[in-house]
Amino acid sequence: MKYRHSIRTIFQDYLRAGAGLAVTGVPILLLPSMKPISLALIVIFLLFVVYTISLLLKHASVIEIHGTGLAVCGPMHRTILWRDLEGLRLKYFSTRRDGAHGWMQLIVKGPNAKIRIESTLNGFTDIVNVAVNAAEKKGLILSSTTLRNLELLEVKTDMSTACSGSP
Repeated sequence: MKYRHSIRTIFQDYLRAGAGLAVTGVPILLLPSMKPISLALIVIFLLFVVYTISLLLKHASVIEIHGTGLAVCGPMHRTILWRDLEGLRLKYFSTRRDGAHGWMQLIVKGPNAKIRIESTLNGFTDIVNVAVNAAEKKGLILSSTTLRNLELLEVKTDMSTACSGSP
């Protein structure tokens, strides 16, 4: 199975990146140099450049699930074989105080790689299901936070929780 971010799912991020580059870059080019303000704008501009590059890498990458593992194919290729799976976390990031809106991030950890997948990816729940099944077969212990987030996604598992929080 192959999954990738469509322009529809990533368009808002591109708008934010473009707006950030414009809002910080135009004043750097057009306004007279005032050292502290120019320096601050340059630092913020560089942060938006890094954000834009990471966004382009995410958009160019394809997530592949095989019977043997999970791979990110593209500019930053990474593979984790299910037999080498060391950890799995599912995080929820709220954009509001009441926790009503937000996104999730799946983190799959192997001996030499870590793959992060955001819930904006089409097929995210399918990927989580496959990863959880692999973790279950491997006998991994998941944190109570991960198990609660799996419930929110309605992913069924018989796994136990880690007493310390995160694996």
